[in-house]
Amino acid sequence: MNKLENALCALGLNMDFFDELKSEVKTEKLVAENGLLATTQEDVEDEFEHLEGEEITDSIDEDDENQVDMKTLSPLMRKLYE
Repeated sequence: MNKLENALCALGLNMDFFDELKSEVKTEKLVAENGLLATTQEDVEDEFEHLEGEEITDSIDEDDENQVDMKTLSPLMRKLYE
């Protein structure tokens, strides 16, 4: 192991995390220096086609208290979410 790997290991991190972080920093720098590409009509039409074909499914996560009607729960069950 080299010094970088040792330092990451001491922090509980690995090289994959470091490589991903480094990639994000480079992307941010590139966008900050050059800006984003302008959107073309072709991009908009392509995205529009994909939107028409997608089914919108709203899965209910029963463990998510934002999706649970707290008024319908018993006091005992309500304590689980608090």
